[in-house]
Amino acid sequence: MQLKVRVFGGLADRAGGSPLTVDLADDATVGHLRSALGDQHPTLAELLPRISIAVDLEVARDDRLLTPDAEVALLPPVAGGADEAATSPAVVTGLTHPPFDLEAVTAQITRGSTGGTVSFLGTVRDHAPDLDDPVVTLEYSAYPEMAEKVLAEVADELQRDHPALDGIALLHAVGELGVGDHTILIVCSAAHRVEAFDACRAALEAVKDRAPVFKREVTASGRARWVGLPDAGAAVLHAGSTTLTADELENET
Repeated sequence: MQLKVRVFGGLADRAGGSPLTVDLADDATVGHLRSALGDQHPTLAELLPRISIAVDLEVARDDRLLTPDAEVALLPPVAGGADEAATSPAVVTGLTHPPFDLEAVTAQITRGSTGGTVSFLGTVRDHAPDLDDPVVTLEYSAYPEMAEKVLAEVADELQRDHPALDGIALLHAVGELGVGDHTILIVCSAAHRVEAFDACRAALEAVKDRAPVFKREVTASGRARWVGLPDAGAAVLHAGSTTLTADELENET
């Protein structure tokens, strides 16, 4: 699709005018637009990770899908808000399919003042502590609307509790993942390493505790279980007047 992007203030001066026309894939997101603008307009590239992009008159996150008829604009810092814009951390959150591009995500949440960036990258391992059978697959599913809301809330809390942060990225994988695939990416940047380390640990624990993302383990023998729930093989289910175990019921169907 071909998208028109309005540009204001000093950004328009750097871009050589407004609007800009950008060619994107039909399933492009705001994040894809940000990358494309950087490629097509090098004078904007260093600013794009830190400026806001509005879609249909609302500031949008990078995972928002775009449509050809969307009203899209690049927003420089507003008049009277320069100090706030200079200190507000860049934020990237969302559910996605791996692999994560750590270098690209880090570029979005760092700035010239950044002296330390701490990341946690989770991966699928080939075992579970209480299983003799090797794990071959993890299946992550989510309540997406609530999960996105929780990730945004955690990012807001991190900004409040760790005001020295330059940037925050909270990304969680969904879908079927094999051994070695990425499961979660947390990145925090700050002028000093202590703030970045502390915020990264706090962010990881908050996301793992609160985001409605659910994990199903599948082993080499075909056994499957939802992590955090009792083993379904021991549960007793009722089908009509006949009492069956979960494994027996699966064989019946």
